[in-house]
Amino acid sequence: NQHMAREILYNALIKKYEAEIADANAKVTIMLIDPRIIPEHIDITGEIDKELGRIEAAESKMAILQRVYGRN
Repeated sequence: NQHMAREILYNALIKKYEAEIADANAKVTIMLIDPRIIPEHIDITGEIDKELGRIEAAESKMAILQRVYGRN
């Protein structure tokens, strides 16, 4: 059934984006709470910026998916 396949794919994508957001958010939170866990040679602000970019991208993709392909 096409409707069932669409629903399965839609839900899988939502979960993928939610997991991406949760993962990046956890990393940012940990880096902000205790930056000592990051080796000294790593650019911590650059790493936080990268994780924020992951959150932004996943949130944007999820919003597009919901707006364009979600149920009305």
